[in-house]
Amino acid sequence: MLTGSMRVITLGFSCNNACVFCAQGELRRGAGAVVDVAGAVEAVVAGDTVAFLGGEPTLWADLPAWIRAADGRGAGRIIVQTNGRRLAYRAFAQALREASPRLALDVSLQGSSAAMHDWHTATAGSFAQTIQGLRNARAERLPAGVTVVVTRSNFRHLGEIVVLAHAAGASAIHFAPVEPFGRALRNRSLVVPAVEMVVPHLQRAVAEARRLGLQSQIGDTAGAGPELFAGTGAVEPPVAGGERLVQEHP
Repeated sequence: MLTGSMRVITLGFSCNNACVFCAQGELRRGAGAVVDVAGAVEAVVAGDTVAFLGGEPTLWADLPAWIRAADGRGAGRIIVQTNGRRLAYRAFAQALREASPRLALDVSLQGSSAAMHDWHTATAGSFAQTIQGLRNARAERLPAGVTVVVTRSNFRHLGEIVVLAHAAGASAIHFAPVEPFGRALRNRSLVVPAVEMVVPHLQRAVAEARRLGLQSQIGDTAGAGPELFAGTGAVEPPVAGGERLVQEHP
């Protein structure tokens, strides 16, 4: 059982995807670390769960060293929230696994096909790399869960995404609502589904996850345990009157 607190370390907002629902929006144009990473790692105490977030954390060359340092401080669990693309290189997946036996990944997967996923990420080839990254994580025995942001373009395919995630090696799946910030707010007509249309597909996807032995979580990840999902991290400041776009499913 984990006894420490959750320590979120946001490395920066740079990302090699450009997701249509990205809550960080124009923050990703910024450069440099958001925090003193070395100092944040030094503040870790035994039993803490440490979550490295971005942007895309794997773009930072020092990530394995930071993971190793957090492990050395006695972290009870270490999470990297990632699009998984750099793990398509087996050597990088191995470097992360070797950095700590307490490391787990929270991988963003937005479609059951290349066309669906790559439309969401606005990055050609990202699907192939993410799936290969999940497979490499499995080969390295590096635990991974998957997060799916439920949108107008993928909600009918949630069950298929569950099957794909399981086949690629994920052990858990998180169905996340669109958040009313950044690109999601500006692209709301493209990405926000009607809740009443989503619910039956979501219910079937959860049932499929249960059948396959995947742990599933809908909406807020607080009840899932920090060892599975770290959360969404920082967001672009909302416009005045920006309301929540998708309600969490009860």
